Amino acid sequence: MRIRRLLMCKPTYFDIDYVINPWMDLATRVDKMKAEDQWANLVATLEDLDVQISYIDPQPGLADMTFSGDAGMVRGQKFVVSNFRHPQRQPESHYYEAWMRNHGYETLRIPQGIHFEGLGDILHWGDSILFGYGPRSDKRAIDHIKALLPDLQVLGELHIKDPDFFHLALAACLIDHESILYYAEAFTDESRRFLNTRFPNAIPVSGLDAKDYFVCNNISINHNLLVDNCSTSVERQLEKAGFQVIKCDMSEFKKSGGSLRCLVLNLD
Repeated sequence: MRIRRLLMCKPTYFDIDYVINPWMDLATRVDKMKAEDQWANLVATLEDLDVQISYIDPQPGLADMTFSGDAGMVRGQKFVVSNFRHPQRQPESHYYEAWMRNHGYETLRIPQGIHFEGLGDILHWGDSILFGYGPRSDKRAIDHIKALLPDLQVLGELHIKDPDFFHLALAACLIDHESILYYAEAFTDESRRFLNTRFPNAIPVSGLDAKDYFVCNNISINHNLLVDNCSTSVERQLEKAGFQVIKCDMSEFKKSGGSLRCLVLNLD
């Protein structure tokens, strides 16, 4: 995918201040200097790939605001704002909505009480998206997204059953129009069958790749795939498919249940 512009938020206040997913543990502290170094390395890698990055100011008390990808989704000059499920993250929406308005975007909201967590639960390729629901986003959210963004083609709705993969972007990623990388055990049987049928170049990954390396939570830019890490088997499959694997250590962010994809919001 040709990504030209991204929005990111420096991890100034990133830490484990609460527990809202199975990866978080209050006894596990974030090495803040290391996290900032990892984030800065990702920024440098993206800039080397000719990606233009804009920045939103981090806010005290919002430890997960650095995960910009969860804030909503952009379509043209429209921004659909997330309705976060957990109260700890809900204030983030205000700051992202204000940033978008100040930069010329029309901001749209789905009804309160219907949870939607942005690109955490949306995979997109061009005009097409996959929507994930279960632990975070409500199934009903997709009907409102369709109404707000009627030019989108919804390829499918995927039911996530494993709370470890609370966002779709942890369990799957579109790496081109016909190819998907996914962890089968995260989904219901019906959703697995859909993925195998819809995508002729589906690449299933192991628990090691999904849980230890967060390999599905990656960033695809042209024929480059930025990952925290991956097994030799997956790397060979990706290289055979024409992708260059670029590894960016995300160990500190994984402590909170996130990796590369969570840290960027696509502005294209």
